[in-house]
Amino acid sequence: MLRFSFIVILAAACGGKPAPKAQEPTAPAKADDPSCPLLVPGTSLSVEDTTGGAALVFVTTGDAAAVRTRATALAEMHTKHEGPSGTMGMMFSAKSTAKASDIANGSRVEFTAKKPEDAAAVQSELHMHGGHLSSGSCEM
Repeated sequence: MLRFSFIVILAAACGGKPAPKAQEPTAPAKADDPSCPLLVPGTSLSVEDTTGGAALVFVTTGDAAAVRTRATALAEMHTKHEGPSGTMGMMFSAKSTAKASDIANGSRVEFTAKKPEDAAAVQSELHMHGGHLSSGSCEM
């Protein structure tokens, strides 16, 4: 009987459930920036100088309608200078206004200096930001 009890105890000790795995901590979800066309997968950016300032040109192999929606939000947020800090629409100085227009596979957001003498400064600013944004992220 003693032998039988030993076998039962041994079987119970070995047959338990494995210890649960410790879960890996997950990174907090990145907040969505509704004014950032680059968050649409497949989207690239180029910067073009214009007579009155410069333009950000967003072209995508993905959802062009989503790029256009975000580009319009970018232009409106910039021009009104109203929106959450840290968003792309609030990234640029108030020396210009912006207007989005549809292009093939994306959108073009043209920034026009409020004063003609500020056109070069707007161009310089957009080229500088364009370099940061070319990584595909709107975070600074």
